[in-house]
Amino acid sequence: MAGPRRNYVQRTTGCKVFGTTTITGILDKPALLWWAYKQGLINYEDLCKELASILNDESLEAEGKVELIFDLIAEFPVLGLYEKRDKAANAGTLGHAFVENHLRGLSDPETKGLPKPVIEKAEGCYLTFLDWERGRQLKVLHSELPITSEKRPCGGTLDHVIQTSLTINTPWVEILDLKTGKGIYLEAKIQVGNYEELWNEKYPDRLVKGCHILRLGPNGEFTHEFYPTLKAYVPIFNHCSDIYYLMKDLKEKV
Repeated sequence: MAGPRRNYVQRTTGCKVFGTTTITGILDKPALLWWAYKQGLINYEDLCKELASILNDESLEAEGKVELIFDLIAEFPVLGLYEKRDKAANAGTLGHAFVENHLRGLSDPETKGLPKPVIEKAEGCYLTFLDWERGRQLKVLHSELPITSEKRPCGGTLDHVIQTSLTINTPWVEILDLKTGKGIYLEAKIQVGNYEELWNEKYPDRLVKGCHILRLGPNGEFTHEFYPTLKAYVPIFNHCSDIYYLMKDLKEKV
């Protein structure tokens, strides 16, 4: 769930730099192209069904059919590109809100007016998370923590910095990042890898010793991926950063 856009300013230079998610936004997202194709196909199939119904109606004369076809094309309710996706994502979005509020010590999110199936799926997702949390003795150290690099032109806001049974009696920390959607994609690993790098730069005496990415899916799924480190993805981020700033310098759209 995207938060408010933040200003990241380097103390040593006074320069404003861009955030991690803004920079990784230049990455191709093939899943969205496939989604757009499917949405277009749904519109096409629905239109074909309506046209077939008119053409096969033996009670209509040819002129009446032509008139109805023109009216259909002019008034056909086209499904917006993100309309179905947004509806499907409600359970994941609500599940995200349950988990986020819990980790930040806030009350449960408001569910009034939401469809009962969405609430049930989201609550099921949340209960699965609570079981996962209990098994790891999770302790939240920071939430929504902004960090600006002084070595590289970037910043980022870490969802949560935590300790678990893996690090609870050590100076080390872990990063926990929440995602909604149908999978944990490359972009998520690049983002969290850069968060790890940002933290380690600022707190070299409290290094990251693990990264958790939790997925709260559109149908109430809960999945967890753990990575001892995501440093290998930082060079990809740095290349994205180089391209992003070069395009900005060239005044090209990014």
